[in-house]
This record gives sequence, C-alpha cells and structure tokens, in this order.
Amino acid sequence: MSTAQDKLKPNPFANDDGKTVPALAEALDLEEFAPRLEAIVNVLPDSRVLVPVLAHDHPGRTADGGVVDHASQDKDPCKAAAMLAVEAPDGRAAMPIFSSVEALMNWNPKARPVPVHTQNAAIAAVAEADSLLVLDAASDRPMLLGRPAVNALATGERWTAPWRDEELPTIVARALAGIEGLKGIQITPGRKAETAIVIAVDGEAPRELISAALNEASQRLGQIEELQHRVDSIELIPARTA
Repeated sequence: MSTAQDKLKPNPFANDDGKTVPALAEALDLEEFAPRLEAIVNVLPDSRVLVPVLAHDHPGRTADGGVVDHASQDKDPCKAAAMLAVEAPDGRAAMPIFSSVEALMNWNPKARPVPVHTQNAAIAAVAEADSLLVLDAASDRPMLLGRPAVNALATGERWTAPWRDEELPTIVARALAGIEGLKGIQITPGRKAETAIVIAVDGEAPRELISAALNEASQRLGQIEELQHRVDSIELIPARTA
C-alpha cells in the first residue's frame, strides 16, 4: 500500500502526454542501423521511457481482514517490467522499454505504461535481465541495446560504439596475431550482430584453411574479457584479399 510520504513525493512526469520525447523521435527516424543506435543511446540519458506493468492479482487479505501489502511491486515498476523480458534473437532476456504509450499498447494493450528515467530502467535491466534493453519491441524497427550500452546508461557513463572505439582494433589484432591465413581486420557495424569484425584472408588460401582460421579467431575472441566489456555481440566476416 502507498504511504502518505509516497503520495507527497513530487511526480517528475506529472505533465507527460505519453508521446515520444522529441529528441528520441528524431533518433528513431534515422534509417541506418549504426547512426540510429548511436543517436538513441546518446539521447536516452536525458529522456524518459515507459515501462510496462501488468495488473497483478489481488494479494489476498490478512487475518484481521486487511489487504496484504503488495507495495513493493507498485513502488518499483522497473523491476516489474524486467519480469516481462522478451527474448532477444540470441536467446538472452531483454527488458522492454517504450518511447510512447502508443508503442507500448501495440506490444501489450493490457499493460499499464509507467514513465521512468532511462537510468532506472537500465539499472533494472542489469540487475533483473541479461543487461539488455529493447526499445519499442513491437515496432517495425525495434532497437536492441547491448550490454555495454546498457551498463553505460545505468552508470551514467558515455557509451562508445565499437566501430568508433580507437583501442578496439589493436585489442582484436593482438588477439588474432599468428593465425595462419589472416592478413588484417576491420571493425564495422554488424548485419546479424551488433558489431562485425571483417577479417582479411589470403585470397589464394584453400577454403579449409580459412574455415580453420575463422574458428580459431572466434575461440580467441571469446576468451578476451576486455572485448566483452566493449562489444555486445560479434559476427566474423571473411574478406578475401589479393
């Protein structure tokens, strides 16, 4: 149950009309994946988002006829929303957040939209889900926010996209040094994953050698803890060179 103190707290979203925040709307309208993702993550710290909360069953009554307290769910809508996590393409759990009431209703018309600061949603995603957020899950272009981006939103730090990380090429090149058939790397936005590592391979090398090299590269990259802090998901793309 809500206390008198809870009711006296100022509501920072008292005048919220449920529409998409203008800066976020502008970011969502971008066409290309990488600029769109970067713009969304850049504006979210100053934006409110909506989290879905489902009406819960009556909690029952106490021995004296009172209602059992279920205030914890009412007070923490982000935690409640994390329990409605959706499955990301790779099977991980992503906490749903929404830019507008309309976007949330398209996902689940039975859910109650609750406005929250993005940082609070990110903190809940780290604690209750797999450190993933998905924005507007039912839209034509839902945006999955990976672990490094969500961690940055939760801590108030600035997120650097992997393809803009000046240290990342050196980290990857060092990890892949000595693999036969590999001649260089380039880091770009991914097509099937957040980030692509384009690996230049010897154009005259047999297919078996290239396949073995890519398998070795994948195993090595999976063992680099620093890479896991900087990149959410990776796809390896071979590119034959002369």
